[in-house]
Amino acid sequence: MKKINLLLIVCNNVLNGTERYVVDLAKNINKDEFNVYVAVPMKGPLSEILKENSINEVLYDNGKLYYYSFKGIRNLYRIMKKLKIDIVHANAKFQPCIAGKLAGVKLNVESRHGIFYSANQLEKLSIFRKLYEYSKQFFIDDFIAISDNDKKTLIKYFRIRSKKISVLYLGVDIEEIANNCNTVFNYRAVNPESNFIIGHVGRFTFQKAQEYLLEAFKRISEKYQRAKLVIVGSGENKEDIIRFINENNLHDKVIIKEYINKIYSEISSFDVHILTSRYEGTPYVNFEAMALGIPVISSDTGGISNILTNGFDSLITRVGNTDDAFKAIESLILDESLRKKLILNAFETVKKYTVQNMAVQTAQYYILKLKN
Repeated sequence: MKKINLLLIVCNNVLNGTERYVVDLAKNINKDEFNVYVAVPMKGPLSEILKENSINEVLYDNGKLYYYSFKGIRNLYRIMKKLKIDIVHANAKFQPCIAGKLAGVKLNVESRHGIFYSANQLEKLSIFRKLYEYSKQFFIDDFIAISDNDKKTLIKYFRIRSKKISVLYLGVDIEEIANNCNTVFNYRAVNPESNFIIGHVGRFTFQKAQEYLLEAFKRISEKYQRAKLVIVGSGENKEDIIRFINENNLHDKVIIKEYINKIYSEISSFDVHILTSRYEGTPYVNFEAMALGIPVISSDTGGISNILTNGFDSLITRVGNTDDAFKAIESLILDESLRKKLILNAFETVKKYTVQNMAVQTAQYYILKLKN
């Protein structure tokens, strides 16, 4: 049987969530069925990761990151023709699918790794932006949404036809986590005599909305002296976070750390992990915390409610509601039995969302779409 030539395309050269998905898929998809190539805009940290995992890297010399240049698209077209690509799978932006169409590629798909607008922004989108999003479907054979909620959003706000959207959930690499941290699927009770560590891992951006977390933590710290907040990340809103800490005299309560290599060990030191994001796709950090035995609090955005169940394997809060966040944190400080329940149930949930399952389902999707 002739192998299928698959080209996975990114427009960045570092390992963020989108690139991580591409690496996970390239590593785990069946190599007896697929020849896999990953196209990157230029050499960078991602190149080393691809090399370490024996993944074929293709350089399309884009000249810049995050956006596609005419030169980059032209080079992608040439690569597609030379490698006789059967499937183009674009990640973050649809322009490679145009090159794929021109190159005669059989299947051109784009993964939508979340809908990166807040609910308020979606309601106020300009006609131009709506037309832009709507027009993509005429250059793409199929969209991959990473949750049922995202599919509904694409249909409601961008008028994408339902038959052109498939839903494939992301997965976490349990084996990789286990190799880097020995607390996978291990319940650890909170020591009532020690600090209660509230953790957050995420970029300091409008999307992640750390201001809601800080407001909730301010109230928690006034009521519970042993509560500490550890924030791991960096980004354009760092100065705003530091300003809040200074203005509210939280220097001895809030610790900011840059991203670190041993992130799994850091997460495993938390007593709870919380996201107060305005919008999300399906955050990897939720899966990771759950696998590491850390209860998760997450705002109800993106695919959260498609995967997690409030009060069963997580606590889900309303977007922008600091009172919800405060109450969720407080409940885990006060009720160890609830914390244990969430942890044990989360183990069963996260086992359903592995990179191996994701790769199998994506391969089946490719083959089905090629036949249609």
